[in-house]
Amino acid sequence: MADLVAIRNALAASITRYTGLRADGQGRDQVTPPCAVVLPREPLINYGSTMDGAVDINLMVLLIISDAAPVDATQRALDTYLGVDTNPVIGSSVPEAIEEDNTLGGLVHYTQAVTAGSYGRIEYSGVTYFGARISVVIGAI
Repeated sequence: MADLVAIRNALAASITRYTGLRADGQGRDQVTPPCAVVLPREPLINYGSTMDGAVDINLMVLLIISDAAPVDATQRALDTYLGVDTNPVIGSSVPEAIEEDNTLGGLVHYTQAVTAGSYGRIEYSGVTYFGARISVVIGAI
């Protein structure tokens, strides 16, 4: 069966390696923006995705850009990490980082960023930040 801790840590490491954004594979009580946190999302696991016993693991990359009110530069930074900036810096978005190593070093069959949402005020660990959530699906055995 898939090792969820190893998968979350590998996804966080890939995001950091390809974007430069500090990412953590485990939830923490406190964070210092800008950063990303890889968390489970509902449903966590879809069993029986294929006949060989593969499962789909559903994770979320919580992008936390700032703890202050959004300003133009903050929104541009978030847009860049989401891959929707009008003047993108190549290799700086989280979806691009996921595509760069979509097997997480051979740990999983595939990793795919599927949606982005909750753009704006987001709550994490009792604190309101400015950021967004990226939904990720991972195929593993």
